Amino acid sequence: MNITYWNELADHYQRETHITTDDFHFGPLLPGDKALGVLPDSVAGLDCLEIGCGAAQNSLYLAQRGARCVACDGSEQQLKHARGLAKKLGCHLELHCCDLEELPLPPARLFDLVHSTHALAFAGDQQRAIRAWAARVKPGGVLLISTVHPLAGSEWLDIDDDSGIFVKDYFHPAAEVSESDRGSSGSSRAEPISAIVQYLVDCGLIIDRVLEPTPPAAAGQSLRDSVPYWSAAWEEHAAELAKVPYTVIFRAKRPEATAAAFAFAPTARANADRCLDRPDPAAAASERRALAARRDSLAVRARAFRSIRDFFAQADFLEVHTPIRIPTPALEDYIDAEAAGNHWLRTSPELHMKRLLAAGYERIYQLGACFRAGESGQRHRGEFTMLEWYRANAGWRQVLDDCVRLFRQVAQAAIGTQQCPFRGQIIDLAAPWEEISVDEAFRRYAGVDLDQTIAEGRFENVLVEKVEPQLGIGRPTVLSEYPLACSGLSQPIPGRPNRVERWEVYAAGLELGNACSELIDPAEQLRRFLACAKLRAREGREVYPMDQPFLDALRSGMPPSAGVAIGVDRLVMLLTNASDIDQVNAF
Repeated sequence: MNITYWNELADHYQRETHITTDDFHFGPLLPGDKALGVLPDSVAGLDCLEIGCGAAQNSLYLAQRGARCVACDGSEQQLKHARGLAKKLGCHLELHCCDLEELPLPPARLFDLVHSTHALAFAGDQQRAIRAWAARVKPGGVLLISTVHPLAGSEWLDIDDDSGIFVKDYFHPAAEVSESDRGSSGSSRAEPISAIVQYLVDCGLIIDRVLEPTPPAAAGQSLRDSVPYWSAAWEEHAAELAKVPYTVIFRAKRPEATAAAFAFAPTARANADRCLDRPDPAAAASERRALAARRDSLAVRARAFRSIRDFFAQADFLEVHTPIRIPTPALEDYIDAEAAGNHWLRTSPELHMKRLLAAGYERIYQLGACFRAGESGQRHRGEFTMLEWYRANAGWRQVLDDCVRLFRQVAQAAIGTQQCPFRGQIIDLAAPWEEISVDEAFRRYAGVDLDQTIAEGRFENVLVEKVEPQLGIGRPTVLSEYPLACSGLSQPIPGRPNRVERWEVYAAGLELGNACSELIDPAEQLRRFLACAKLRAREGREVYPMDQPFLDALRSGMPPSAGVAIGVDRLVMLLTNASDIDQVNAF
């Protein structure tokens, strides 16, 4: 998506296009939702996310009817119009300027309705975009996408009784390039309907409506007052739009996480038609090119793994392996686990490793796969590699020393230097690492009080949008002294019961890992687990069974300990100057 193009086009677009906030629109000259009936009967109280919002007219329509609305767009100039409209209507919108494929929201923040009107065609990778959008849909929620119909990329001939359209290549459509008055260009591409359907199905969604609407009959009259999205330029094409669709609408639902919702699964798996040879030479060639391009990054990754193991062997740590498929994951406020039958895939090996500490192990580490539901994007994967290590009879400062030495050793071994080009700057791992408290970071970079932000439920939003982009400039930054409310497994700082001995490390705004002095009081740990369970239940999110063996291990006595968790994929991104986490994974 060319942001310069859209910033230059925004004023002209909003001036020349009439889009109402009294109906929900799906595309130019089309009937709105009042006629099509695609939205739920009532949106009051729903959490809604709009992607590619422009001036956010659809979000404002929903907000006026009681929905809680978040809206995202890549163009700050478009969002300027959205703010003006919201102020005029007296509506509250949470607005974000961001890439369509990388939403700046906490991974566990989910919505009842995720909707996008004519933004998908501008995404650089439409499959990735849909995957990121679908990951934001709650169980039972809806993803609603209207996008350019693939026939719109054809040549529109003069339509009469004897003529129609000429389709160049339906299955491999070329990008359509437009220019602003100032010379910037933007491109869009309409993928085949079958491709969009497959992307949605691959995300685990159930498609229940596909529409190809046409303009209402006008009998020679202007459609300006009959449709929610109108412009004079589009009016000139009303006759073509009545015969050749410009817009296709997909409505898909996320199944409820119940046995009934998955009742269809055994039958689907027993269908022999799933196992057919369908050669796709283009996809195979694309994969070969992608894998070849990752060879150097994968070599760095392999050297990094060897160096990690060397580091811990030299420090007399024992490498351990704990279960990946577990009877219950840790109860955390905003981390969701992937179900695996009547078990779950681990989000972290933390609780099993603490049981080892309680059994007398003193220095342990683990390098392996972890899984989290709803995580997808340039910095997130549903499956990722985690490094965790723990020291008994140690605190958060000792494991910070470990981390500094580990990063420097791994960088030197993997790429031959501790100066890492990354995100347009040099991150010097050899330089003294900066440290700043969370309280000070919120004051300095967001101009807000930390405790007030927590009370208002805005901690994650402010952290992600205002604070994190300022961390790790030129050298790693350690963000320390976290609030207790956001740290369910950490030890309080003596004399400061609302702050804990926890830190996270950042490079160029990217979080690489976090650490803490571990909570060893079983009564306090139980209290925090129960509070988390109540929060998750209140928000309609899955509440996992209590991890009784872990609590019993705490009661048997676990020594004062500290631990660190590092996202190894992200560390390799730093070492290879990768912009996307997929670039440092083979598949």
